[in-house]
Amino acid sequence: MYIVEKFLSLQGEGKFSGKLAFFIRFAGCNINCVGFNVSKEKNAEVLIGCDTLRAVYTEHFKNEYENVNVNTLVKMIKDITKDKEIIIVITGGEPTLWHKNKKFIELMLELEQMKLEVHFESNASIYIDFDQYELYKNCIFAMSVKLSNSGVKQEQRINPKAIKAIVANSKDSFYKFVLDKNFIKSGEAQKEIKALLDIAKTQVYCMPMGQNNKELKINAKEVAKFCIENGYNYSDRLHIRLWGSKEGV
Repeated sequence: MYIVEKFLSLQGEGKFSGKLAFFIRFAGCNINCVGFNVSKEKNAEVLIGCDTLRAVYTEHFKNEYENVNVNTLVKMIKDITKDKEIIIVITGGEPTLWHKNKKFIELMLELEQMKLEVHFESNASIYIDFDQYELYKNCIFAMSVKLSNSGVKQEQRINPKAIKAIVANSKDSFYKFVLDKNFIKSGEAQKEIKALLDIAKTQVYCMPMGQNNKELKINAKEVAKFCIENGYNYSDRLHIRLWGSKEGV
């Protein structure tokens, strides 16, 4: 079980934007969102995907990962939470790949014992048996279910059984989508979001696509208009506004 990075910052997206949060980014993902066109060069090879390439391309970055020591990680979190009220954000990549892992469960039980609020940032494509793994019922799930603009085939990115299980069993859940103006104007954004709401209804947060302020500005007003017209919630991307594409913030 490997960690890409861990850091104290502000939640930048979705329902809890602005909240003080400790992020734990786990390595590994079951899909590669090449449609988002974020690129990074590694060993003379250009890697393309989402904004967490280091977590997705595990073979390229594995020497940079940290093998999880649960006791050390728990001590760090205890030290941070002595004088700060924070949420714990479990992210990736796709962190639910690890949900059956013994060390991962050990960490989750420690966080539960500390009475910390745990949030998962997940693409909701991996089914969790909440009856078998009841500890996840106490967690909040931000479901970044990937739409067709991700460049991923539908059967890979949408798992109705997994989505229904999260909405029915978790402490709270919401969808969050990254959109650009062209995808909105094509009509596909509303068509695909509506199809997901037909699978399981929960709150929707839409965010502008972009790696920096300039790119966010291109899409922000169109996304806000889209939310107003369709009754969705708008979320800016605070971390990009403040730090651009910088990692670990």
